Amino acid sequence: MTGTNFTKNKWNFGLCLSVCLLLLAGFSRGSPNSSEVRRLPADLTKLSLEQLMDIEVTSVSKKPEKAAQAPAAVFVITQEDIRRSGATHIPEVLRMVPGVEVARVTANQWAVSIRGFNDIFARKLLVLIDGRSVYTGLFSGTFWDTQDTLLEDVERIEVIRGPGATVWGVNAVNGVINIITKNAGNSTGGLVSAGGGNVEQGFASMRYGARMGDSAHYRVYGKWFNRDSFDGLNGVDGNDDWTAVRGGFRMDWDMSETSQITIQGDIYDGTSNVQVVGPVAVGVMSTILDKESVNGGNFLARWTRKFSDRSDLKVQAYYTSENREGQIFGQNINIFDLDVQHRLPVGAAHDVVWGVNGRLMVDELESTFLISFNPDQDTNYFVNGFVQDQITLIPKHLQFTLGAKLGYNSFSGWEVQPSGRVLWTPNDNHTAWASASRAVRTPSRTEDSFTLNALTIPPGGPTFQLIGNTELKSENLLAYELGYRVKVTDKLFLDIATFYNVYNDLLTAEPINPLPPFITSQNQNLMEGEAWGVEVASTWDVFDFWRIKVAFTWFELDLFLDPASQDTTSTAANGASPQFQANFRSYLDLSKGWELDAALNYVDELPDLGIEEYFRLDLRLGWHASEHVELSVTGQNLLERRHQEFNVLVGGVQPTLVPLSVYGKVTLRY
Repeated sequence: MTGTNFTKNKWNFGLCLSVCLLLLAGFSRGSPNSSEVRRLPADLTKLSLEQLMDIEVTSVSKKPEKAAQAPAAVFVITQEDIRRSGATHIPEVLRMVPGVEVARVTANQWAVSIRGFNDIFARKLLVLIDGRSVYTGLFSGTFWDTQDTLLEDVERIEVIRGPGATVWGVNAVNGVINIITKNAGNSTGGLVSAGGGNVEQGFASMRYGARMGDSAHYRVYGKWFNRDSFDGLNGVDGNDDWTAVRGGFRMDWDMSETSQITIQGDIYDGTSNVQVVGPVAVGVMSTILDKESVNGGNFLARWTRKFSDRSDLKVQAYYTSENREGQIFGQNINIFDLDVQHRLPVGAAHDVVWGVNGRLMVDELESTFLISFNPDQDTNYFVNGFVQDQITLIPKHLQFTLGAKLGYNSFSGWEVQPSGRVLWTPNDNHTAWASASRAVRTPSRTEDSFTLNALTIPPGGPTFQLIGNTELKSENLLAYELGYRVKVTDKLFLDIATFYNVYNDLLTAEPINPLPPFITSQNQNLMEGEAWGVEVASTWDVFDFWRIKVAFTWFELDLFLDPASQDTTSTAANGASPQFQANFRSYLDLSKGWELDAALNYVDELPDLGIEEYFRLDLRLGWHASEHVELSVTGQNLLERRHQEFNVLVGGVQPTLVPLSVYGKVTLRY
């Protein structure tokens, strides 16, 4: 970064922070009189610090436990965090989490990862919605443009930084993001929301929920949006506009006091544009203006039987269909998944959870000169079993958790993933934990059997191509973590996590043919690495009407090649993740139903990608005109007219510039 730009950013940061604090000080003189505050709907009221600490999560151990006493680096995004963030997409909500890297690549693409290795096709992160895995079977990553739902119906998002492989299996290497929607009984009544602005050109959503008989509830929803395109790096239209429509339902039925059934499903259809630079024939490079059509759906059924407070049985099955059609490639992927989980006590000191899972993936892929597959149709399967025992050594004070997952998959065969965790709670205000885990990331369909013609240099010259390898091994991780949480006062909570990761058998691109017309490299496992860092999150209730949340991340990654490797590109991932990140959030409740929310993000430079450091400021002004009507205006990226956040490492996708945007929104509840 040049000195001029750095100075400019420092002044922008200082000016905006000063303005925010002046606004906060001016608006917050004295606590709002209770007679001046409008009554808000129950699902919008702010949780106290004590209630935040008592939120139960299930993503760490697949059983309910308090987030503040979980033996892992866990961060919970509440419904209030989502609403007051002003975000319209799930990836944007994740910016507030320490250790999570979120970079917008184009108007419809994000690079999201945890603890390094960020890319559009980040493959060491498992994402779930209501326990349903949404990573694509194509490259073991996540297509974020199809992961959507009605944000008002999200109860919480549980983010686990670090391995979750013992209970979740392959690909839960650097973290797990579990998006959990509300029980249908907690979303009755109607909701209509609509708005628009300069980038969010138009969006609308509706939801209606009601009771069915004496023991069941349901809801249905639908949403539509149209996003404008961003500018390209050359200042002209980036051809990345995006429109989509989605709908779905959920039904929760209490069959008895001990048995519940959940049935839910979604369908979606949309169109997203992207520019890709790549070869279209031998020796010929071109800019491809791709108009990609996406559609699909899912259906999930889950039965839960509770035997006691310490024992239950859960059976879940789901089906997912993913379809994409464009000039670059096409895919039709169908996934069938069955999961059985049983929790049972073994004496007074042992709390055992075990389960089995099976997944079948059937794909049909369409090839082009840029990317092709052999075979173009395939069927792959994954079978896993796990067991985890939480051992109470000193009741209410000391626990030890030991677990392991054993699985078999079509690509790399058998995999074992053990872990051990210890939790020490000397009193209600202090919690310390430590863990050691092994996790693996299995090869994907792409890495196994694709051919990517990536580049032609010079025009008319040879084409550089990358091919798959059916003999790939799984990438594996040994992770060591330490964490400490403390309730400093009744108003201040602090959460610190540190980690040291050791990676082996990481993917490289090894030259195997130096002769034109195709200079060919092949996927192999000839890279290792180490990563370490510190993640801090804090919540401070300055007054009853003013809450501040702060998050900070320091991260280091060191990748190094095996002596036998001739790869010249893979270590670029060293500079694809920021060394420092910081997030400051302020939630201010004003009088007469007004709210003022501010979010200030700092993201360090990405030297290997040519991305400068940047500050991002979002402001939201909301007004509860009545118990049923909420109005808001949100400004995003307010410090500069536009900035770049990422460059893709492989694939030719042309990044665009994230612009300043403002939109208004009205929400009616009845």
